[in-house]
Amino acid sequence: MAGSVQTAARRKGTSLRRRQTREFWLILTPILAYYSLFFLFPVFANFLISFTRWNGISGAPRWVGLFNYRMYLTQDYPLIVMNTALFAVLILVAETALALLIALLLNQQIVARGLFRALWYIPTLTSAAIMAQVSLAFFSPYDGMINAVLKSLGRPIVVWTTNAFWMRLFIVLYSIWRGVGGPVVLFLAALQGIHREIHEAAMVDGAKGREMLRYITLPLLRPMVIFVLITGMIGSFQIFEAVMLMSKGGPSNQTNVMLLQIYNDAFMNANMGVASAGAVIMAILLLWFSLTNMRILSRGQVEG
Repeated sequence: MAGSVQTAARRKGTSLRRRQTREFWLILTPILAYYSLFFLFPVFANFLISFTRWNGISGAPRWVGLFNYRMYLTQDYPLIVMNTALFAVLILVAETALALLIALLLNQQIVARGLFRALWYIPTLTSAAIMAQVSLAFFSPYDGMINAVLKSLGRPIVVWTTNAFWMRLFIVLYSIWRGVGGPVVLFLAALQGIHREIHEAAMVDGAKGREMLRYITLPLLRPMVIFVLITGMIGSFQIFEAVMLMSKGGPSNQTNVMLLQIYNDAFMNANMGVASAGAVIMAILLLWFSLTNMRILSRGQVEG
């Protein structure tokens, strides 16, 4: 009798596990199919195409080996990679410093603090195309607002789009204006997570404003600063809309960046192989920064 009861219990347990397994795969299969169709397959196909020459429309891809990757060592491609790194560093440093300053100010008890927080974050939510068009209204070569001011002062107009320095500056300022809202929110969240008792204890010990900022606030913000720096670098390397809509990479590729060149190679030059190689190089760079981000953050958590 006892043996039959145990056998029935085992059968019931086995049946339950089989049913749970079927339910598991029933739920997971659509997710895996979607992930494979829209992520794994495109990544794998892009990697294979990066070793071929193909216009993306007709004919079969022709194997060319590492030729597409060697393109990034010749012609204008090294300049494009350098431009991308230059924009990334400039935007990251200026944006992070400005975001920290704004967050420190907005963390104070000021009038309409919530309104100011919303105003700083609005550009992040606004369409990049719309904001680029608004920016163009300022430095348009002949009918822009800046040249209108120069005319009123009796100064000659400046054709900004032919000057690499000014176009780089405009792109950096636009990117900072549009992207500073996200780091501000992150820094504000980190500042509000610092217990007030810590600052009060420091004030009792005679610490002043700058001393509390240097020896208390900034050290406690270290994990968030590292997170903003690493993720900001990843985001800055993916700059596209500002260059595409404001300078189109000119003059003479002086403001061209990797994502715009990938777009041009794929859809303007009909060279999917070089575009795919650029995408792979870009993915490797972003993967490296992501792994660095996780390593630094995990190290900071262990030390904390």
